[in-house]
Amino acid sequence: MTKEQNPSIRQVKIYSIVTLILIIVGSGVSYWTAGRIDFYTHAVMHTTEVLQRTDQLYSSILERETNIRGYALTGNRDFLTFYNQSNIDAELLLTQLQALTLDNTTQQNNIEELRGLINSRVVIFEATIAYMEENGNLDGFLNPYKVNDALSGYKSIKEIVLRINEVENTLFRESNQVLINNINALPFIVGLISIFSITIGLVTFFSIYQYNKAQLAANKEITLFQEKLRDQIKLLDGSNKELEQFAYVASHDLQEPLRKITAFSDLLNEQYKDKLQGDGDLYLSRITAAAVRMRRLITDLLEYSRAGRIDNEKVKSVKLSKVISEMLEDFEIAIKDQSANITLGKLPKVHGSDTEYRQVFQNLISNSLKFAKSDVNPEITITGEKASPIIVSRYPTLDSNKIYHLIKVSDNGIGFEKEHVDRIFSIFQRLHGKKEYEGTGIGLSITRKIIEKNGGVIFAESHPGNGSTFNILLPSIED
Repeated sequence: MTKEQNPSIRQVKIYSIVTLILIIVGSGVSYWTAGRIDFYTHAVMHTTEVLQRTDQLYSSILERETNIRGYALTGNRDFLTFYNQSNIDAELLLTQLQALTLDNTTQQNNIEELRGLINSRVVIFEATIAYMEENGNLDGFLNPYKVNDALSGYKSIKEIVLRINEVENTLFRESNQVLINNINALPFIVGLISIFSITIGLVTFFSIYQYNKAQLAANKEITLFQEKLRDQIKLLDGSNKELEQFAYVASHDLQEPLRKITAFSDLLNEQYKDKLQGDGDLYLSRITAAAVRMRRLITDLLEYSRAGRIDNEKVKSVKLSKVISEMLEDFEIAIKDQSANITLGKLPKVHGSDTEYRQVFQNLISNSLKFAKSDVNPEITITGEKASPIIVSRYPTLDSNKIYHLIKVSDNGIGFEKEHVDRIFSIFQRLHGKKEYEGTGIGLSITRKIIEKNGGVIFAESHPGNGSTFNILLPSIED
């Protein structure tokens, strides 16, 4: 549907944008105001708590002074019990104050200074208690210097306590004033949001009205498009079935004349080999070799047409380690002939078909054995691990919300140039001549077709002379 056919679509977009802007502005302002109120409420409460702890600490200090004085005058040890408890309370309150003012360097310094003065007083108190316990009175202990020192220490403690309170009172006044300003602004904010809400309601109602008009016309065109799409899908399914049937029939029809060519060439070779003159024997051998290649090509084409077309009913959880182990048993002779060493790591379970994955790894291992170095025993390693999101994100066909397994098939073969990493997966593409390495160039194409059918990707990494690594990404069955 074009803009000329339905100009109201443009209006709906404009109204939707305006509505979204109003919602964002209203929500942002209300959220910002609520956040400031919450922040400064906590700040006021925090400052109040610090002031309470400071008052409690100062009361504890006074109580300790009183208890020491009571013990010194009366010798009653009950005062010492209260004195010891005051020491415990003072230490606890100092620790709490330090924790409450971690973000305030000035207060941390004040508290440390206060702790030092309190500890100095405690040392004097302990000496007083020890002398009192030893002599029963303080005769000879007290002197004008100690009295003045005690008075000076007490004044210093009081001065620091007042200093701590002054800092907190300043913070309290500042935070409280900002809090009051924000609370006073609430009626204005509420009124503004109310206006926003009314405006949003009107704009949204008009947008919906316009959109519904456009939707009625659009639904008609969508219905027509869906009908056409269903017809196209039916035609495509029919074409696919015809192509599949054609590939099957063609391969079987081509097999019959090939069998005759092979049979007659074998008869010629058995009955008339000695009678052939000149290049006759060479021509006959070439006919036989060409027929064998043609049969292999037809078989591979048939495999390619069938690859990735396993019925959904046959799809199940496949244990790759089991599939590969069974496949390697069939390759035992070829592996021994080349003195190859194949190492299997921990491999995952994936969705698919045993037959398909057997074909995948059979093609990859055959490829590694075929392109092994002539003077080095083949080393093939197959491992599995969880794929990183970075690797998955490189391939648009993969779902970034799913978990994938990364299976690697590595060898120490002849390798290939980097520019051929995509070409090797194309049908009939060969990097070497037929005389050097046999094959039709379809194996890796079949492999890619099966992997992609099962929701994965396959890509290769290689360098001439340093072997190759085929990487397979498949979705985890836990998803």
